Amino acid sequence: MTDSTLTTGTAATQAAVPMMPARGVGRWKDPVPEPARLEDSHAEQSVKNGESKVADSTSSILPFLVSTILHTVMLIVLALVTYPIKYGTGASLIARQGEASVVVELEAIEANPTSEVANDGALAETTVTVSFAKADPATIASPVQSEASSSDIEPAEIPTNLSAITGGFPAKLTRLPGGGLSGRTPEGRTRLGEKYGASGPSEQAVEDALRYLAAHQRNDGSWSFNLELDPCNGRCRHNTVGGKDPAPKTAATGLALLAFLGAGHTHTGDTEYADTVRKGIYFLRNAAAESEAGYDWQQGSMYGHGIASMALGEALAMTAEKDREKESDLYDLVQKGAQFTCIAQHHSGSWGYRPKRPGDTTVTGWQVLSLIAARRSHVDLQTHTLRSAKQFLLSTCGEVPYWFGYQAPPGEKTTTAIGLTMMLYLGEDLSHTPFQKAMDAMADRGPMLSNIYHDYYATLALHHARHGDWDKWNTKLRDHLVATQEKDGHEKGSWHFKERWGDVGGRLYTTAMCALTLEVYYRYLPMYEELEEFPLD
Repeated sequence: MTDSTLTTGTAATQAAVPMMPARGVGRWKDPVPEPARLEDSHAEQSVKNGESKVADSTSSILPFLVSTILHTVMLIVLALVTYPIKYGTGASLIARQGEASVVVELEAIEANPTSEVANDGALAETTVTVSFAKADPATIASPVQSEASSSDIEPAEIPTNLSAITGGFPAKLTRLPGGGLSGRTPEGRTRLGEKYGASGPSEQAVEDALRYLAAHQRNDGSWSFNLELDPCNGRCRHNTVGGKDPAPKTAATGLALLAFLGAGHTHTGDTEYADTVRKGIYFLRNAAAESEAGYDWQQGSMYGHGIASMALGEALAMTAEKDREKESDLYDLVQKGAQFTCIAQHHSGSWGYRPKRPGDTTVTGWQVLSLIAARRSHVDLQTHTLRSAKQFLLSTCGEVPYWFGYQAPPGEKTTTAIGLTMMLYLGEDLSHTPFQKAMDAMADRGPMLSNIYHDYYATLALHHARHGDWDKWNTKLRDHLVATQEKDGHEKGSWHFKERWGDVGGRLYTTAMCALTLEVYYRYLPMYEELEEFPLD
C-alpha cells in the first residue's frame, strides 16, 4: 500500500475509536466535582491569601522595576551605537579579491521526459530565411558562400541542429519533418536538378516512366503488380511472381502515386497527370476499410497499408494550405490511416505483415515513412511510436554499429540502406562518428545496380546527408538507370531487374522505384545542408 491509501483492519479501528474505561474502575468510580462548587472554593482561597501578601509584594517590586527599566535603556543605547542603521531591504554581498579558487563545472543532467511531442512539424511555423552553403560533405571545415536562393526554405523548415556551435563539424540545416517538398515544381525540378546532379537524359527517363505508369492504370483508378490484368493484359514481360510475400493492389497504387507526386503532379493541379493522380486517390479513398483502429489499406499485407498511407500523406502535404490542413478532404484519411499504423505496431517497435505481429526492417521502413508524411500535415501520432521503431531498428545491429539486419543480426546491405535512411528520419545525429562511418562504408560499396530496393534507400540517405561521395554515387547509378530503361514498344519507359524484390513486384514495381530514385534531386530537399556564415548585421 502507498502512503495515500487508507489504513484498514484492527489498527485502524483502534486509532479511529478511543476505548472507554469500564465503569466503576479507577478514578472514574468517584463522583466528579461540580464545576460551580470548584470555582467557589478557589475564589475564597484567593481572597484570603491575597490580603496577606499585598503588603510584602508592594515593598519588594519597586526596586526590581526601576532596575529593569534602567538596564533596558542602556541595552537600547548600546545597540544603536554598535550597529549603524542601513536602509533598504535584501541581502548584501561583500566581495574581495583573493587567491584563485578551484572552478567546479556543473554538469547538466537531462531528465527523462514523461511524454514527448509527436507532432514535430508543429514546432516549425516561423518562416526563416537561410542561405545554403554549396553542397559538399563534412570535409569542408568552414562554411562557404551559398549558390542557392532562400526560396529553397519552406515555412516548416527551421535550423534545429547547428552542430558547428557545439563541436568541430560544419553547421548543418535540419529540415523538419524529413526534408521539404517545395522542390516539386517545374522551376524546382530545373534548379534543384542542376544543383544536385540530374541530367537531361535522366529527366527524360522520369517522363517516360510516368507515361508507362499512366498507361497501366486500371479503370477503377488503381494499379496492380499483376500485369496479366487489364489494361496490360500480359503484354509486359516480368510479371509479379507473387510467392509468400503478398503484393496488394493498394501497395501498387500507392507506389505509382508516389512517383507522380514526386514529379510535382497532384490531384488539385492542372498538369498532364492531374486526372491520373485524382483517380488513384479516389481508388484509395474507396479502398479504405474502416475499423475501430482507423482506416486500413492492408488488403493482405501491411506493405499495402504503409505505402498507400504514405502516398495520401504526401498528397495532403502538397495540396493543403498551411495551418489549414484539417480543412482538406484528405486529412481524415491521413489521420485515421496514421492512427491504424500506430495501433498496428508490435510491442517490439516493428511492424509485420499483419498488425501486432513481430516485424522486420523492410515493412517497418514503409510505416515510418508513412508516419513522417502524416506528420508534415500536423497529424498527431502516439508519443512512443517512432521512438520504439528506432529502438527496434537498432536492435537488429550486432557488433558492427549501424549494420542493420532483417529482424536481427547479422546485417545485410539492403536492410542497412533502409536502416540508415530511417535513422536520418528518426533524428540520428549525423555528426556521430560511428554513424558517419556507416554512411561512408555504404557509399564506398557503391550502388548495387540490379537491386533497386537497396539503391533507392541508399540514394535517399546519401542525398539527405549530402555525403562527400554523392557525385560519384549519383553519376554511376543515374547513368545506369538511363541506359537500362526500355526504349521501345509497349514496355517503353519501364525497368525490370531480376532479383528478390524485383521478382515479387515485377516490372511495375521496378519502374516506380526507378522513377522515384531519379526524382531524388527535387523530390525532397536535403535534411542536412551547410550554412553560410552568419551575418553580423
